[in-house]
Amino acid sequence: MLNYMKSECYRVIHGKELYVLTGVLSGLTVLMNVILYLFNRFVFDFPYGSIRYSLNILSSSMTTLLLGGLLVTSFVFSEEHKNGTLKNAVSFGISRGQFFTAKCIVCSAASLACMAVVLTVYYGSAYLLLDDPGGITVMVRLRGVAANLPMAFAAVILTVALMCMIKKEILMTICWMAVIWGIPIISFIVGFKIEWLNRAAQWMPWNYLKYETSVNMTQYECLWDTPEGLAKCLIAGVIGIVVFYVAGYVVFRKRDIA
Repeated sequence: MLNYMKSECYRVIHGKELYVLTGVLSGLTVLMNVILYLFNRFVFDFPYGSIRYSLNILSSSMTTLLLGGLLVTSFVFSEEHKNGTLKNAVSFGISRGQFFTAKCIVCSAASLACMAVVLTVYYGSAYLLLDDPGGITVMVRLRGVAANLPMAFAAVILTVALMCMIKKEILMTICWMAVIWGIPIISFIVGFKIEWLNRAAQWMPWNYLKYETSVNMTQYECLWDTPEGLAKCLIAGVIGIVVFYVAGYVVFRKRDIA
């Protein structure tokens, strides 16, 4: 498995997919901060030309980490079915379990590297271009990102599992959205009638990130700023990693590769 991981790392490092995606995402964050800067410079009494407002966008939308995991993994994995490399890897003696585990590790590492670059560009451009009225420090912001990293890795593993089993990326994305977004929303709604489902829904990332986080220009209340909330984020993320990995591992081992 180590040799296969090395070959995968080599392929990712020497390919252009990860660099293109990282460049696009970084460019979008710079563009957003440039637009805020221009409005702040030329529009009288513009209230949103501050570092606080720019960085609040991520703090209030940590679900973007889930979507980032989906995007990076899709780019890294995109040619497996088309080029037949998945079938070739298994036929040359790499077990399905080793293949799946290696893919999870490599895609998680690629996602982490992409996120590190994008966040650096995002935070750096905000501090270079926008006003700093004081308030929430970068370390507090990064603590929120760190608290939700297990959740992001769970999203990566889910993407790998689905891409191992579904050739069409559109169908894979629909299934991914059904698990990450659809099930939590349905559980939250039905949970008003069923108590145990309501308790389960509160531990689903999409729900607690939406209903237990309040970030705006005057308020910064995030569940990971309390010991109980931080534990909830970490435990929910680890549970997601275990569940998606075990489910993907078991199903992929039994699936025929065409």
